[in-house]
Amino acid sequence: MTLFERARLWREDNGYVGRGGVVVLFGDEVQSWVNTLRNPEHWQPGCVAVDEAGRMWTTIAGSERDGALMWLADHEL
Repeated sequence: MTLFERARLWREDNGYVGRGGVVVLFGDEVQSWVNTLRNPEHWQPGCVAVDEAGRMWTTIAGSERDGALMWLADHEL
């Protein structure tokens, strides 16, 4: 199952379809939903955020303890 499919299934199961925002995953596990992509320092490097259109961002740099430095788009801007 792709990350997009996993995020879509989570949205369906938890009533978040049509609410926008992003589902944040780490590894294969959904961690949370947030209404807007922000605060990379609250996530460790390697987290992936997926929106309803299938666009993805990954947290990079930083450390597990201090959080990531930024969200990097995995799609064309």
